[in-house]
Amino acid sequence: MTEKLYNRDAYLCSFDARVLSVTAHERGFLVETDATAFFPEGGGQGADAGTLGTYRVLDVQEREGRIFHLLDGAPAVGACVHGEIDFSLRFERMQCHTGEHIVSGILHSLYGAENVGFHLGDIVTLDIDRVIDRAALDKVEDLANAAVFRNLPVKISYPLPAELSAMTYRAKLDLTENVRIVTIDGVDACACCAPHVAYTGEIGLIKILEFEKHRGGTRILMQAGVRALRDYREKYRNIAAIGAALSTKQHETAEAVSHLLEANAQLEYEFKCHRIRAAEARAEGLSECKGSRALFLDANASYDELRALCLAAKDRVGGVTAALSESGGAYRYVMTASAFPIEERLKEIHAALSGRGGGRGGIVQGTLAAKRDAIEAYFAAFA
Repeated sequence: MTEKLYNRDAYLCSFDARVLSVTAHERGFLVETDATAFFPEGGGQGADAGTLGTYRVLDVQEREGRIFHLLDGAPAVGACVHGEIDFSLRFERMQCHTGEHIVSGILHSLYGAENVGFHLGDIVTLDIDRVIDRAALDKVEDLANAAVFRNLPVKISYPLPAELSAMTYRAKLDLTENVRIVTIDGVDACACCAPHVAYTGEIGLIKILEFEKHRGGTRILMQAGVRALRDYREKYRNIAAIGAALSTKQHETAEAVSHLLEANAQLEYEFKCHRIRAAEARAEGLSECKGSRALFLDANASYDELRALCLAAKDRVGGVTAALSESGGAYRYVMTASAFPIEERLKEIHAALSGRGGGRGGIVQGTLAAKRDAIEAYFAAFA
């Protein structure tokens, strides 16, 4: 059994140990030592990073009490090696994980919500079995930060089975022995294997970011500590840039963006109407044609424009009126016919011009994969 130094001291960032075994692995070498301060992946949290001897620690996994370090090189069995933890990464995770305990504890005490999923990656993801709204989450966030500001001790204990049975604590599994309980008085008590800060004040800040309904409950995204600071800094810079671009105060950017979107939507509508009128005007100069006709608009014309051209030109064309526009290597089309329902001949047209689409009521739309000259020749000869 590997001695788990991280359980004795979450702040331990360097240690010495002896190599017990080395096994080749597809990504490097699995190295077991008699003790380690490297936390292995578990409980929704990734493994610590750092170095062991002269080699990088790529991963750490626990198997039946034995801890294996995946290294990019192989130290000698029996050698004494020095380990160095990437403590900045460790501490960020300690802040986030302890912050998650506080949020989960408050959600449980206020709303009876159970934590049914947790992942600590670049962001903290917390799943609960209750649907909850933003007002409730704001309340949780206020209480969580109040717990941070009170600088409460974070206690680690290993209760005996009899003591454990008398305790009230959160746990996803039915545990009975060697249970590690993390307690923040008045806030939370939870079975957990991960390193935590010693006092809640070290978290600094807890920020609930987003949330969504998930599997009958709620998925919550949050940050804490240094990561919450980085998140705020990035968003502050973004909102400052938006405010500067819109010549507005930062606290008024949402309203300014809303006005901008409304104005843009109006411009898009007016531009669409203009293009439709231009398509209709294209038909006004057409001469009478007893046969069929292929009419082309500029590339990427919308189906609304094609429809407008098609219907405006229909009375000048005795056969099929096809309005087309090149888009992505094919041609969008809208077609109609004066003398017969276009739907009756669509399969024939598609077969000749590699097309697909459909419609009803005497007008159809879709795409043709044929080249422009083939399309023009086909409709010029269509009978």
